[in-house]
Amino acid sequence: MCDRSRPIVTLLIAPDSPLANGRLPKGASLEAAGIRAAFDPVSYCALRASLGEFISLLEVQAMFEEAIRKKLEGDPVQSADTHSNEEPPV
Repeated sequence: MCDRSRPIVTLLIAPDSPLANGRLPKGASLEAAGIRAAFDPVSYCALRASLGEFISLLEVQAMFEEAIRKKLEGDPVQSADTHSNEEPPV
């Protein structure tokens, strides 16, 4: 268990991306532009591992936190909802 919230990001994966062939979360949905899926750091590591790629959990956590920070800096309206585990559109 973790004593703090975990970052969740939503990715739009192109249909021809190698990530589309990996272990996607159950809530992934197929859209016209690609596959939309929400990931926490552990599930993203699992996706990459299912493709034979290793990426450390700490590296993924840093990537997610940076992506969320950049998104919130670009859209001040979303910065009001930084306390929850809801999916920020990234």
